[in-house]
Amino acid sequence: MQRIVLDHKQCKCISRKHGNYLVAVTMEESVNSSSNIVAILIVGIYLTLASCLLVLMLSRVLKEKYEKEKYMYTSNTDELTKCFNRRAYDSDMEKLDLNTEWVYISLDLNGLKQANDTLGHSAGDELICAASNCMKFAFASYGKIYRIGGDEFVVLIQESVSNIDSILQVFDTTIHDWHGKYSNSISVSYGVVKSSEQEFDSVQEISKLADERMYQNKKDYYTMSGNNRRR
Repeated sequence: MQRIVLDHKQCKCISRKHGNYLVAVTMEESVNSSSNIVAILIVGIYLTLASCLLVLMLSRVLKEKYEKEKYMYTSNTDELTKCFNRRAYDSDMEKLDLNTEWVYISLDLNGLKQANDTLGHSAGDELICAASNCMKFAFASYGKIYRIGGDEFVVLIQESVSNIDSILQVFDTTIHDWHGKYSNSISVSYGVVKSSEQEFDSVQEISKLADERMYQNKKDYYTMSGNNRRR
């Protein structure tokens, strides 16, 4: 067995057997090892604190983003139907490029006042929601749906404009097949304006023409159905 002699500065030795050799560890080496462990622990603590701070900052950013998106959604969404509201409509119409292809549809429920008066406002709300759901089923894949008044809606389509006739047919069929809890049927009048018809100078000109066609459609409905429009 080999013996290692320590000088007077090495006040302690620690021996451990490893294979056929004895390894001597001096006090100085022990101190250096302890210092390294402390340094590693300090670095670990700093890294942990940095990670926690990063997670905290990220969570705040995500929360602010969520709150912003929530505000934008609620401020632009109709509470009852979950369609876009008048605020969103006005904003989008200001940005509409009249030189592009589009279809503007003005829609209005028939007989809503009668439903409210005879069946109650729950029935009226059911009709409004039913109309909006039928619009979503037919139009949502191609454009936006806005509730701009009590029972007044606007649909703006900027995709698949050439298929507008078949899209409207889907809407008519969906309306025809609807049955609800308070009412057995629903009726919606609408007027359609296409960008290909003529050159338009403003959105107001478009909406006015669409409303005129919608009210003519509504007049035809009341004439054919025999219902009193004022009821």
